[in-house]
Amino acid sequence: MAKNNMQKMMARAQEPEIYREIVVFTLGRAIVLLFVFLTLFFLGMLIDGVVAGHSGSGGVPDWFYAVMCLFFVSMTYVVINFGKLVIKATSRSITVKYGIFKREIPWKNVVDFYLDDAFPLYVYGGYGIRIGRVNGKWRLVYNVLGGERVVLVLKKGRFREFVFSTNNPEAVIDVIKQHIIDSK
Repeated sequence: MAKNNMQKMMARAQEPEIYREIVVFTLGRAIVLLFVFLTLFFLGMLIDGVVAGHSGSGGVPDWFYAVMCLFFVSMTYVVINFGKLVIKATSRSITVKYGIFKREIPWKNVVDFYLDDAFPLYVYGGYGIRIGRVNGKWRLVYNVLGGERVVLVLKKGRFREFVFSTNNPEAVIDVIKQHIIDSK
């Protein structure tokens, strides 16, 4: 069984891409720089406190600097992970990937599509992977602030609508049109 699964994964990897787009969260770079600076600041304060021997003097314990350093290292990783959204379409499916998080939707599961007109900050709460409820339907959203979004209406699954940002909605819609007609 494991050999069969491996063969399926290899076949998917060799499947030619019909469409590929990378949507970059440009503000993310500035946030990463800020978090790296803060990480280095707290690391420096921790090292200074331990090496200089005035550990915990001045009212701030060393563990605080260690915790803050780890916090900003973690947040830097999160922002880097959500720094770009990759959209890939093949003849079999459309895949939307945010760093280590990926959602693959087979064309045979797509019933309909349209451009999203919801206000993302209000409905979804910002950028990243979100869950929202619009017109009584739960949506899984891969959102980048500032971009337009495409909604895929699905036949089955926990979420009946999957939404993702794109810089080129016309091209994405052309690919979707071609493949949901072919899969019916």
